[in-house]
Order: sequence, then structure tokens, then C-alpha cells
Amino acid sequence: MKPIFINFTDENGEKTKTFTTCSMKTGIVDSIFDIAERAEKLETSKVTISEVRAFNNDLKSLILEVFKYQFSFDDLNEQVEQEELMKVFKDICGAIGSGLKKN
Repeated sequence: MKPIFINFTDENGEKTKTFTTCSMKTGIVDSIFDIAERAEKLETSKVTISEVRAFNNDLKSLILEVFKYQFSFDDLNEQVEQEELMKVFKDICGAIGSGLKKN
């Protein structure tokens, strides 16, 4: 698997830390598929704010798991831009997709 990076920034948007992960165990892949299905629903259906909030919290929890808890939930909330969070999620999904194509 290609490394996946997440960048932490300060209040000025300057990068302060970068974390990486290079492996995902098979157990987490099911969680990633579940989140991906929910993301697809968010894009194609009318959803409530509470559904979006729940998705966002579950996405952050998933990212913590993928990065093997190198940082905390609070660190993620305080130091990662929403755009970066979504980029990382796309990278995670891409890593799974490329693994499927190899087989």
C-alpha cells in the first residue's frame, strides 16, 4: 500500500506536523466501506444535519483507527482542516481500490 499522509496545521494554515500510515488490516476495510457508502448517500440524497454530524464524527474515528491512534480526536478536531480530512478519506478509499485492482 502507498503511504497515506495527514497534515496538521496551525491557526494560520501553516503545516505543523505530518503523520503517515502504510498499512490497513482487513478488519478496518469493512468500516471504510460503510463510511464510503454513507458518503455516497450524503452526496445523492437529502440528509439532516444530525446525519452529517454523525458521519463526520464516524469519519474522524475511522481516521484515528487507520492512523493507529498516533494522535487524539481532539488533535484532529483542532489541527486538521475539513478539506484535509476529506482528502485523507479519498486517499484511504483509493488505497483500497488500488489493492482490489491488483487481485
